Amino acid sequence: MKRVIIVGGGYAGSTLARALDATFEVVLVEPREAFVHNVAAIRSLVEPSLLDRIILPYDRLLKRGQVMRDRVQSVAEGRVTLASGQTHQADYVVLATGSTYAQPFKPVSDAMSDFRTAQAGLQAEIKAARSIAIVGAGAVGVELAGEIASTLSGKDITLIAATARLFPDFPAGLSAKLAADLKALGVRLKTGAKAEGLSGLDRPTRGTLQLETGESLAADLIIPAMGARPATHVTAGLPNARYDSLGRIAVDGWMRPAGMSQVFALGDMAANGDLMTIVASSRQAPWLAKTLTALATGAAVETLPPYTPWLAPPILVPLGPKRGASVLPLGRNGTVVGPFLTGLIKGKSLFNPRYHKEFGL
Repeated sequence: MKRVIIVGGGYAGSTLARALDATFEVVLVEPREAFVHNVAAIRSLVEPSLLDRIILPYDRLLKRGQVMRDRVQSVAEGRVTLASGQTHQADYVVLATGSTYAQPFKPVSDAMSDFRTAQAGLQAEIKAARSIAIVGAGAVGVELAGEIASTLSGKDITLIAATARLFPDFPAGLSAKLAADLKALGVRLKTGAKAEGLSGLDRPTRGTLQLETGESLAADLIIPAMGARPATHVTAGLPNARYDSLGRIAVDGWMRPAGMSQVFALGDMAANGDLMTIVASSRQAPWLAKTLTALATGAAVETLPPYTPWLAPPILVPLGPKRGASVLPLGRNGTVVGPFLTGLIKGKSLFNPRYHKEFGL
C-alpha cells in the first residue's frame, strides 16, 4: 500500500484524505485542534449558536489513516520535516495549506479557544455598533453585509468596493442582482472607492475611514474583508518554485510544482487555473485522488489526463438564508441565478450537513 502525506487539513486536504483513506496509507498533518467550517463563520457572527456546529474535530475524519497534529517545516521529494523535528517519508506528498484571512473569518492560531474568543468579540461589537463599514466587496464582505442586514435591524451598513461593480470577473447579472438585494436590505454600496489609511487588515477597528475619493466615513465598527492570502510557507525550500501574481505556487497540468515528481499541490495555495474557492477545491480533490490512485498502480503521469479548471467558474453568494445570487457552471460564460437556487444550494444550510457527515458527526 502506497503512503501519502497530506500537508493541511482544510477543505482540500480533508476531502483528499477521505477519498484516499481506503486505498492508501494516509497521514494528514494539521496543527489545528479542529477543522473550522469557515463558510458558516460569517453567519455565526450574527447567530452565535451556530459556532458550536462549525468547529469539527478530526478524530472521526479517517477510518484507517492518521491525523497527526504537528506543523510541517519543510518539504522535499518524498518527505516532510515537522516542527517537532521528525522526518517522515512517503511515496507522495500533497501540499494543501490553503489560505489565511483576517480574523475571525478564519482562525489565526492553532487553538480553537482563540477562534472562539475572536468570534465572540466581533459578535459583541456588531451587536453594539450602530454604524458598520465593511471594506472589501468580495464574497466575504458581501455575504457579511447581507447576514448583518438580514438578521439585525437598525444598523447603518456601508459596503466599500474598490471595483466599479461587484465581482467584475463574473457576468454582469451577478453584480446587478446582488446590488439590488443589498439595496433592498438597506445596505449602502460604494463602488470604485478605495479605502486609505486602514490601521490594519487582520482585525476589525473603529474610527474614521478615508476614501481615495476624498470622502471621510465615520463608523462605530470598520471590518476589513480584503481577500484571502495563499499560505505557501512550506514551499519556500522547493527548488525552482515559482508563484503567480496572487502568491500561489505554480503547478503543471498534474498539480506538481516545478521539478517535482512526488510532490503535488492543490486548493487555495496552488495556481492551477481555478479561483480560490471551496467549490474549486471540491473539483480538484477528486481529480487528484484519481490521479494518485492511477500512479500507485504503476501508470506514468504523462499518460494520465491533466487537470482542467472550471470553464465557467461558479460562485455562490448568499445574503442571509433568503436572498443572494450565484453563477452556476452552465454554458460558456456561466449562468446567473437568484435567491431560490442560491438558498437551496448554499444559503439555507451553508453546507453544514455535508461537512458534519464528512467528519463523522
